[in-house]
Parts: sequence; structure tokens; C-alpha cells
Amino acid sequence: MGIIHSLSPDLINQIAAGEVIESTHSILKELIENSIDAGASKIEIATESAGLGRILVFDDGHGIAKEDLPLAFKRYATSKIQNFHDLEHLFTFGFRGEALASIASVSRLVIESGTEGNRTANRVVVEEGKIVSEEEIPFFQGTKIEIKDLFYNTPVRRKFLKTESGEEKKNRTRVQTMALGEPSISFRYVQNGKEVFFVQKEEPLERVLSVYGENLRDHLLPVHTSRNGMTLRGFISHPDFYKSSRTGQFFFVNNRSVELKFSAQILKRCYGELLPSGAFPYAFLFFDLPREFVDVNVHPQKKEVRFLSEETVTGILFQGITEVLRTSTPVEFLEMRRRLSMPIPYDNNRNESSFGEGGLGFGIGSGSSSHFGNQTEGSPLLGPSHIEGRPGFSLEGIGAGTNLHLLGENRSKHHLFVPKKHFGVIFETFILAEAEDGLYIIDQHTAHERIRYEEVLRDLKSKAYKSQSLLTPIRLELTKEEAEEMIAEKQRFSELGITLEPFSGGTILIREVPSYIDPGKETETILDLWERFRSKDPEEKELYDEMAKCVACRSAIKKGDQVSDPIIGELLQRLSYCENPSLCPHGRPTLIKLTRKDLETMFHRI
Repeated sequence: MGIIHSLSPDLINQIAAGEVIESTHSILKELIENSIDAGASKIEIATESAGLGRILVFDDGHGIAKEDLPLAFKRYATSKIQNFHDLEHLFTFGFRGEALASIASVSRLVIESGTEGNRTANRVVVEEGKIVSEEEIPFFQGTKIEIKDLFYNTPVRRKFLKTESGEEKKNRTRVQTMALGEPSISFRYVQNGKEVFFVQKEEPLERVLSVYGENLRDHLLPVHTSRNGMTLRGFISHPDFYKSSRTGQFFFVNNRSVELKFSAQILKRCYGELLPSGAFPYAFLFFDLPREFVDVNVHPQKKEVRFLSEETVTGILFQGITEVLRTSTPVEFLEMRRRLSMPIPYDNNRNESSFGEGGLGFGIGSGSSSHFGNQTEGSPLLGPSHIEGRPGFSLEGIGAGTNLHLLGENRSKHHLFVPKKHFGVIFETFILAEAEDGLYIIDQHTAHERIRYEEVLRDLKSKAYKSQSLLTPIRLELTKEEAEEMIAEKQRFSELGITLEPFSGGTILIREVPSYIDPGKETETILDLWERFRSKDPEEKELYDEMAKCVACRSAIKKGDQVSDPIIGELLQRLSYCENPSLCPHGRPTLIKLTRKDLETMFHRI
């Protein structure tokens, strides 16, 4: 007797459900796509118990005719395609005809729909994939699908779902992502009787801001480029505004949200060192491509697509982003001067260095913060400074190739990096400086990151900073969910000198900020820190470290910034005071040393 046999239709449907339905958010995706295909201008969604108790999707589209309703729940019955040519020229999201059949096989489902020109609408009840009742109901235009008791007949599937709160978060994310792709449609989402998301029909930029908050308005750069009948449009964030994860990056192909395996690498390559390590730009990018150029039938949930020429798509993406970044990132010289706003540490009474041997010629401090001595008030670049009158220190005298006797007469040359001369910057990134023990090549960005990191960390640990009340509070515009999550971290922010206050909806007011955050950088620094809170749960001892890294990333001089000779001199001096001047807070090197012997060996002098 043979062992191969045909599966029953019920079992086939449940297997298909496992392919199509990853979770409740997968059902939302399928139903919302059907509403979009139906020409809806308004879509309302409601869920209870993360969708396991109830899912409702209601649209005002063209509806389903009475004779078509029973067919909608048969496998591979569809109005979207009739032949192979249709499959290659798809203009719809759903098309294979297995979604409703799969959903109905693992739930109790009710569908109501009305079409134009009729006096009544129709209602069909389906359980385990079988129609149990049909009736006429009062007329309305559109379709309403209600799903209850999801997975009631396959309880093992429920065990693999996340917690209810985790599933609810994925549901919100799914609705918001689909709303990003369809700004001409109004979306309303209610969870457990509470409205959590609502957007009206609007322009693409306004839709991005409605979903991700007004904080992005001044930080988005428009992208628009075309090639061979293909278009890339959308928005990316300015390099000064980023996240600590890729959760702010969205890609759409013909308005379909997809995962592009090459997108992260292309973005990283385009931004290069405009972004600090571990930073990810926002991206809301839409590819408008010929239908025959895209195969959307390569993934059961249609999360991935295949292109006729992937190189063409990556080329458009690279071209579009680099063109925008090349023309939209001018250096702001006043901002440059503000980045070096902390005073230069100096101790006029110190006769011996507290630094020990170590590092790459700089020396690593043996103490904690005692070697910083008494700090001066102000900065030579921003206001009066007592340092300016000391012997051997003159801003006018600090130039390329000029002596840099900046640190006083009594400091030991044998334990500290004391540059005698600097020779400016090469490749818009690297400072060349001469010291008694060799030639130093210093990365201006990572060096300044190290300086700011140690200064802020020291202030946090010693509570040396002051919190300043703002005459006009700074508004953070978030989603309701995000605002609630952020206010839940209110105490952590308070420990860092930041006072937050809930206002209304998704708005949070920043009432107080600490002095160590650069003016104008409050919003992005606080949002960056919050992203770090969300990605991990730092212990109290790590809280200061995370904040110091955030401030250092935001305020440090960047690659390509035009740095004047006085600023170079100040940066080199302040780097010599760092406890660990050889590495930035993220572990990247700040400097490389070439000794006289190294150079003489290279030129065969010895």
C-alpha cells in the first residue's frame, strides 16, 4: 500500500495560513491591501486583545458584489489576475487569492459589503473556511470584515506569538507603515476602544510628519531622481538628525512596503563619515518602477521583491541620495565655533603631571578627574579668557607651522603630548601636529568626540552642570504611543538634568535642559538618548555614559568641517588633558604616531 496521499482541503488551508499569517499584523496587512485595491479613500481599523480577540477593517471602497462574496473565500479565486500576462503587469497589492481563505480557516469571520447601484448590502458568516450563513442587510458603500477568535482551532499557533503588548506594538507599526505609503487615504486605528492613530488625506511630506512627528520637519531633505523611466522620490534626514537603529528607514516599491537587502549598505555608503558610528539616518523612499521590472511573487507575505536588474535600482538609490547630500550639507561656521564651547582645563599651580606613561604617546591618566585642575571660565574662541594673557599663549600666534606652547612652562615633556607645531588639516579630516616624540596624525572628529565625552561624563558624575529653565519650552511631536513610552522614562531624563512634561496627544514639552547640551541640539540629543533607552535598558551606572556619548556624537566636529588654526590649537591642547586620548567613545582611534625613527627607517636613513 502506498504512503503518499492527498491532503484534505481544510489541512491545505491551515498550512497556507501558516505561510501567509505570521501574526495579527500580517492579517491587518492583507485586509488593508484589499481595501487599497478596492479604491478606498478612508480605512478604519480596530483590534481587541492585540487582534486575537477581534480584528475589524472597514473601508469605503467599491465593495464586493453579492455573487462574488462566496468565491472570495475559495483558495486561488481572485479578481486581480486571469493569465500569466496579468501576473507580470500587476497594479494591485493582493492578487493570489489565498489570503481570505487562509484567514477564514483559522478564525470566525464575518464580511459585509455593498456595491454602488444596489439597495441593500450583503452579509456572509464563515467558520473554519465554510460559509454558515448569508443574508441581505441595509445598504452601505464599501466592505467591512470582522475576525474573531483567531487561531481558536489551532491553539499551538497562539503559543508562538509575542506578549499582547508586543503584538499591539507590531500592529501599530504595520498600520503606520502602510499609511506612509498611501498619503491619499485617511487611516484611523483603534486599539481596545482607544484611538491610537488617525491621519487625514494629505501630501507625502505631511504624511511623514503625521506618522513620525513634527520634529522631523526641519531635518528632512527631499529626494527626486529619474532614470530610464524609473523614479526615486521621498525624503532622507540631514546628517545632523539620526537614530541609533534602522527603525526610521522605510522603502516602497510602487507604494508597496518592502525589505530591500541592499538598502542599509547603500545608505551607509552615501552618508559615509557624515554620520557618527552607530547612527542611522531616517529614510522614506519610494521607487516608481515599470510593473514588468518587478516580481512581487517571490515571498508568501510579499515582503521582498525581485528586480529585473538590481544594479539599476541600487544605482538610482545611490545617485539620488548622494546628489542631495552633496548639495545640502554646507558647513555652518558659527555652529563650528559653538562645538568647542567648553573651557580649556588649566592648573597654573601644578608642577607635576598626574599622567602616566601609556597610550600612543599621549599618556593615560592614573587618576579620575583630579588632573583637570581649576578650569577657566569662558573660551578663547567665544569670549574673554584669562588664559589669553599668559606667557606663550596667543591666539594670533596659533597658525599652521606656528609654535604651540599652550600648556604652561612647568609641564613635563616626558609624560604628556605637548605639540610644538601643527601644520593644518589634510583631506578635510586629519590634523598634522609635531611633538618632541614624533609626528601625530589626528582625526578631528574622533578627537573632539573623546574631548566632549570626557567633559560631559565628568560633569554628570560630579553634578557640575546646571539645568536651565526654558522661557519657551521645546515641543517634541511624537505619536501617542511614543509619547507615553517617553514619559515613562521621565525619571531617567530627570537624573540627567532634563525635565519633560506631557502636553496633549503625542506632544511632550521640554521644560529644562542641562548646560552640557549645546544650544540648538536639544531635540536631536534627547531623541537620540531616548532611542538608546528603547534599544536597551541601561543600568544606572551606564546612564551617564550613554548621555555623554549622545552629546559627544551630536556636538563633535565632523569630517569635512573647515576648522580654523585657533580651533586646531585648542582642540590639541584639550585632547592632551583626556584620560584616554587614544580612542573615541566608540573605540575608534583618534590618532596615529610616527616617530623620528619610523620616518628615518622609511627613507633608509638608518
